[in-house]
Amino acid sequence: MIDSNWERVGLVEAPNAESGKNIGIVILDNIVSHPSISHLENRVKRVRVAHDFSITCSNVTEEPFKTNLKEHKKHGLMILNLLSHKPFDLNEKYYVGLASASTFIFLPTSSEPEKTKLGLEWILDQDWNIRVLLNLRVPEAEGWMSPNADHPHFQALAPALTKDILIVSAGGNSKAHNNLHPIEYFTISGFNDHGLHQVENYEQHSSVPFGMNSEGYYRPDLLAPYTYLPLPSLLGQKKLDYFGGTCGSATLIAGLSAYYFSTTAGLSPNDIRSAFMQAGVIDNKFEAPIVNGSKTLKLLRKGFKASDGRLLTDTLIKVTDPFVDIDSKSAIKRALALTVLIQRARLSRDEIWEYVDDDSHEVKKVAITGLEAPENGIERELFWSYTFKESSQFGVREVWAYALLKTSVKAEISNWIKLIKVNPSIDLLICFSFFLKEHYQSFPEMEITPDPASIHPLVTSIIDWYNDYVLNEAKDL
Repeated sequence: MIDSNWERVGLVEAPNAESGKNIGIVILDNIVSHPSISHLENRVKRVRVAHDFSITCSNVTEEPFKTNLKEHKKHGLMILNLLSHKPFDLNEKYYVGLASASTFIFLPTSSEPEKTKLGLEWILDQDWNIRVLLNLRVPEAEGWMSPNADHPHFQALAPALTKDILIVSAGGNSKAHNNLHPIEYFTISGFNDHGLHQVENYEQHSSVPFGMNSEGYYRPDLLAPYTYLPLPSLLGQKKLDYFGGTCGSATLIAGLSAYYFSTTAGLSPNDIRSAFMQAGVIDNKFEAPIVNGSKTLKLLRKGFKASDGRLLTDTLIKVTDPFVDIDSKSAIKRALALTVLIQRARLSRDEIWEYVDDDSHEVKKVAITGLEAPENGIERELFWSYTFKESSQFGVREVWAYALLKTSVKAEISNWIKLIKVNPSIDLLICFSFFLKEHYQSFPEMEITPDPASIHPLVTSIIDWYNDYVLNEAKDL
């Protein structure tokens, strides 16, 4: 049996029906009308920005229900259920959302920063008392390292920062990520609690990225449960559905934050952020403090205030001359400089190759991204050689694998099998699933879950399929 989300974030008692009342939460995701959210009535809104930049707002629960949903359509719906579903009991467990009484405003424009900014400005002008923005856009998939302040998506959320809104951001589900979220975002990653609030069984999650961002700040800020986050069955059955990944982890913290805002007057975003981190459980085997919801709530109710009213966001690392900074002792500065030089076409391909052996995983990822894909057979052998010898600890092996995938070759299936046999990761299985879809359509659909325990059974089934495939190929000769 899976523990409730409120137990797993460390609360000693479930939030009541008033949790999050009069607090608005902006969610950068899409949403559809569905029976599971009908109880929210006019507290679920969708703001759309059209191609002509006109803005409309609709009450989602007034739209016809959609029940036959594809997986990508369920994402926003499951996020909302984590925050506010109808309370229910199942197998002597009590399940309830963390921000049951909040107002939820969905802004489905996260891939178009100009629209995001316009929609957000409009939302913040309404009378919804927005205190939290849930940013479900994970760090960029590419391995470049560049100042976050220059990124259009960071600029799109500037209105929320100006209005002192707490931006809670999903930290990403892949160690292939390189440039992690800016310090202005309260960045949440996950840990593997196996679905239970049993501290002695907590483990690192193998897909969680961590390290310095482009400004020299360590990310993430806080860890929350990552796998098997329960919500009511979307089919109305008497069972649980599950969500996972840092989008789920960040949603739990966004819900807790709305709960705190609604129960304790006079809190600033930095008060809540600092309290979470001060009250979090520190364990050297984890990348950041682990959420302790009850201790955080007690701290805030005792009048805790952050030492600084607003978060300090000075850039700690800057590149002034990339030709000089490429030789810096700072790995982040070298990665920033290398990104500039490659993107400005100031290095030859041979010169880019020199950096795949850098001491820093950040620089290696930039170099691999600059190479993009093998240009010939000799390079292809080199790409595979580096893929096999690199580590998954910081995602360098995964970046090589994604690069190979861009120009994948059917005859390389034995290499992919060899790769996933030794220390397989979720990223490598995702790569392999794309490879199979392109070249081996007969292979059954792979169900890749966020649970690390599912990796080895899946690898076993893949190897069994491959052995049968090779055997049948030999019979046909």
